[in-house]
Amino acid sequence: MKVRYLLTALVLVPLITIAVIGCSTPAAIPEPPDIADGWIRINIKDVGSIDYPTDFLELQSAEYKEMAPEELVRVFNLYEADFTLQQVGLNELQPSAFDEYRRVMLQTFYLNLGEEVFRANEKYTMSQKEQDILRKEFEDELSQGFKATNTGLKLVESVSLEVAEVNGMFPLVYTYKRQLSDNPVVLVSTYIFQNYDKVHYLTFSHRAVDEAECSRIYDEILHSFVLY
Repeated sequence: MKVRYLLTALVLVPLITIAVIGCSTPAAIPEPPDIADGWIRINIKDVGSIDYPTDFLELQSAEYKEMAPEELVRVFNLYEADFTLQQVGLNELQPSAFDEYRRVMLQTFYLNLGEEVFRANEKYTMSQKEQDILRKEFEDELSQGFKATNTGLKLVESVSLEVAEVNGMFPLVYTYKRQLSDNPVVLVSTYIFQNYDKVHYLTFSHRAVDEAECSRIYDEILHSFVLY
């Protein structure tokens, strides 16, 4: 047993009853897969890498746009730990881009000296009580945050929560649906990867009606993600 911190919003919550499975050294995180045709790899400084298809998403970054057209790049080095991918054409404000909604976002939080989280590849279990507590906390944070925007944004489905396995890593995943006024409902899944002194939030979102189109590609993007 060990003390484990979980970053929810910007608050570290100690969870002292979560058990680490096994005492041996965790297996190494696999190397990134080969880059598929038509995909780009983002190397994120001091974090890891992730791939995405250029006919489906584009990097939301003026700096990247100025460096080279996406079709000429296979690997792009990003020197910031946070980024957003969005539907193709939005950087150019193409009208067709406003008929869709796709986002893949990475946010990285750095812990204070002395604070510790599990390694990304360190497997752990959570009791049902702990999952229920965290699920309620996430729901409260989301509901309060949405209400504070005063935009009509609301949570339209209860949060689901689980510990997943991705490339030998064990992120905590929470999924929910939100809606802005009477706009299409958006499905959101956030993967929380803990790793030493950092916690990474990898979030996938799309309109719920586009789940069949987006889920397969998002799954491929997720399984291209590796941490150093």
